[in-house]
Amino acid sequence: MMWWVKARRAHTVLPATLGLFALLLVFLQGDSVALPSLTSGATHVVLALFIPIPLVSGLALCLDTRLHADESTAIRPVRYLDCGLVITVAVVAAAMSTLAGGALGDPAIQAVGRNTLFLTGLMLIGRALFGLPGVLLPTAWILAVCLCGFRPGNDAYPWTVLPEPLGAPHAAAGAVLMFGAGLVVQIRYTRTPS
Repeated sequence: MMWWVKARRAHTVLPATLGLFALLLVFLQGDSVALPSLTSGATHVVLALFIPIPLVSGLALCLDTRLHADESTAIRPVRYLDCGLVITVAVVAAAMSTLAGGALGDPAIQAVGRNTLFLTGLMLIGRALFGLPGVLLPTAWILAVCLCGFRPGNDAYPWTVLPEPLGAPHAAAGAVLMFGAGLVVQIRYTRTPS
């Protein structure tokens, strides 16, 4: 078990990215930026949409750091250990955003946990389909949301999931489904080293 943690660099990468995640939750509350949009002119995007990116990237780095020879002959179920790591990080991130959003009274910060689930699932699917470049899929999703995810009046389309309000049931269902699909893909279809 200890070799797996050290091979994944989970003991160094994840505490740093979770610390950055916590700092961003506190310092980016309620801030927004005007960005150009292809569908509605200029939109005001809440900066909290970008908070999950360092954490999801750090998690992808941990999952892609491996000892190929040892893992190909391992008796322990490495894929299930990886899924346990993903679930643990997602639960910690959701709890941190819920606590920070509740303490600060900011529903956008509380929605960061939901968005982290969605983007983590998207990253897991992207890794399985495209390998290392698939890690960029969550960032590409956020850019697509910023460029063409808003109607005039700064109203987000339902497919965007990320900028939807905290209580939107379709956004919560989409995040849970994407996260679940990512876990299934992680277990069943993760690329093995050749």
